[in-house]
Amino acid sequence: MATQVRSIVRETVEPEYTRYTPTNGKKPDGAGFGVDGWLFALPGETLGGVRFPQAMYAAFQVSERGALSWRVREVGGERRRIGSDSTTRKGVLALAVNTVAQGREKAAEGGECFPVSATMAERLERMRAGQLAALPTVAEIRMAYPLAGGGATLRLMTAEGSTTERNMIPLTERGAAGRENDPAGIYLDAITDGANTEGLLIAAGWHLTRLGFDYAPGAVWAPYSGSASSEAQWEEWAPMPPEGHRWPHTVRVAITATPEHLAYMDRKYGPAPELPDLPAGVSARPSGPRSWQICYANRRFWQLAYWPRMGGDVWTLYADPARTQSLARAERPGELLATIPARDAEAQARAAAHKGY
Repeated sequence: MATQVRSIVRETVEPEYTRYTPTNGKKPDGAGFGVDGWLFALPGETLGGVRFPQAMYAAFQVSERGALSWRVREVGGERRRIGSDSTTRKGVLALAVNTVAQGREKAAEGGECFPVSATMAERLERMRAGQLAALPTVAEIRMAYPLAGGGATLRLMTAEGSTTERNMIPLTERGAAGRENDPAGIYLDAITDGANTEGLLIAAGWHLTRLGFDYAPGAVWAPYSGSASSEAQWEEWAPMPPEGHRWPHTVRVAITATPEHLAYMDRKYGPAPELPDLPAGVSARPSGPRSWQICYANRRFWQLAYWPRMGGDVWTLYADPARTQSLARAERPGELLATIPARDAEAQARAAAHKGY
């Protein structure tokens, strides 16, 4: 019988918030965190021999279908959406805390994470195996019902039919602010009225390439039938799409991960890369699986983090240990480390000027 464990985050009633805006320098890097919002941390702990580090989250408002709601997302790592949306910040916090607590407790009781005695390499290898097993194998273009305004969505699914938020992509609209769109804009201009045209297939192929997938050898898009009730509805609504665009409402194709995607996963779950030779006076020590504390002349500190990504890995230099104040990003760590002496000199100059003032 599994030992019952209880996460301490359940006792967190009201964490301390830090406001971020587009101009105060505290907004997390990347899209998906709203125009402004609030940062908060949930404490680390050890449950059943499994260590869970402190994690930073962002709570922010989103607008969907003309209504405002609150959402919580991880600031680091995969930047996953945590819990469900809510109409209030207090409500979304409660849902997020419950989701984090349940995940930690399930991992500790069921052994889904790895004991402290396991090496980091063993943990990463098991995580990599789990991710490989959950890779999408099917791509689907599904039309919205004509009475709902048309439109089309690309979904990447596993063989069992499951999908994730990041693998549900609108093809006939821009989607959330900051979402990357096809630069050719073919599905913003040429595709109209929810028509399942060749343009949708081109747009879907562009997204598949961006995400690191390709069509399986010999596979082609083919009609897919849903439940009997759904098919009956579509038969009734068949005349509603534009003339000449009455394709099947759903098409599917088998897909496989590209070598680039598999190489990205090797980097993501492989050993952390080594830092190059450091400039004179600069020292570095690991502060996490893919982060380092950078020090200059034993008096000023920064954080350096490595993020493996499809299309090009990213190194980021932060001004604070919580990694919320990004200073610069580069493809290679040496570019950022080379700036440390100059950054220290600038900080000393500012301090001297302030003291003189």
